[in-house]
Amino acid sequence: MASLPQIGAMNDPQKWGLPGWRIEQRYDPKVLIGNWHEERGRFERTTQKHNSTQRRDFKFYPNARPDVEVRRNAFLTNKGLSKEMVFGHHGEAYSNNMITIYDEYYNKRDRPGRQAFPPVRSWDAKTMTWVPEKIDYPLQGEATNWGLKEAVAEKQARLEKEKTISDYTSTYQLGYTEKPLDMQTSRYATARSQSTKLLPVNRTNKNFNLRSVTMVNPQMPQSLQVPRPYVI
Repeated sequence: MASLPQIGAMNDPQKWGLPGWRIEQRYDPKVLIGNWHEERGRFERTTQKHNSTQRRDFKFYPNARPDVEVRRNAFLTNKGLSKEMVFGHHGEAYSNNMITIYDEYYNKRDRPGRQAFPPVRSWDAKTMTWVPEKIDYPLQGEATNWGLKEAVAEKQARLEKEKTISDYTSTYQLGYTEKPLDMQTSRYATARSQSTKLLPVNRTNKNFNLRSVTMVNPQMPQSLQVPRPYVI
């Protein structure tokens, strides 16, 4: 039987000694491998400057100058009104207005002097309301002090003091400080006649002469037997 003619890589004698993934030593450029899509469409850089909508609509005027008045009005509009113009149009009339309606009602704060209201209100036919109204005449004076400011100031002072403490100061030195003398409890010795430390029975183990000697407490009975006659 005649053998078929070997075409292409089949005619290469080195092909049969290589692993399967390296059969073809040379690939044809037409094989789609790697970045074949990018290589097919080659992009060339050009010096052409494309126009934009901004260049067509907003033309550049080199000799133009901005309008100072328009810029000033825009600056004032963005900045807004000052604090004096918002809160100071009544002068110093409300500079001492520190008491809220809640503070006045729930803390029963009286209105002193000229701030006091008449005992009976009157009807105003023009405004159709009873006058005077407390909300229209806020109470002037210092607000009720609950000690919050002093507590925060004390905390800040304590934190500033802790910054000066050395890193080698232990928790024992900070927590267990020396107490004043009036906080120390006084101790008094027991009267000699009521103390049991001086009894011979308590000195048995401390005195070598009393060791191995039977000692009986004179305050205890000699026997636990109930004496006769005993009536139940």
